[in-house]
Amino acid sequence: MSGETIGELEHLILLTILNHPDGGTALNVRRTLAEQAGRSITRGSLYRALDRLGEKGLITWEVDEPTEERGGHSRRIYQVSPTGLAVLRDRREALQRLWAGAAGALGA
Repeated sequence: MSGETIGELEHLILLTILNHPDGGTALNVRRTLAEQAGRSITRGSLYRALDRLGEKGLITWEVDEPTEERGGHSRRIYQVSPTGLAVLRDRREALQRLWAGAAGALGA
C-alpha cells in the first residue's frame, strides 16, 4: 500500500489523465470529467486539485511550446507518476473489496 490518501475528485482526475495516453491537459481533463463522469468543475477547482496531486508526487507534467492559437502561452501535459499509479491500484483494490461486500444489498 502506498500510504497516500486521495479524495474523490483527485481520484477522478488521476483516472481521467490515464484516459489520455499521451498525457492530459487541464482542458482535456475538465472536458472528460464533464462528459464521462458528469462532473462539472471550475477551472480554479481543477488547478487546485492538480497542484495538490503534484505536491503529493502523484502527477508530473511537461510544458509544451507556446503557440499562436494559445496567445503565445504554453500548456502543461500531465502524466500520472509511478506513485500515483500505486495509489490508484490501492484504491481500486479497496473499492473492489467494498463493492464485493455490498453486492448482496445491491442485488448483484
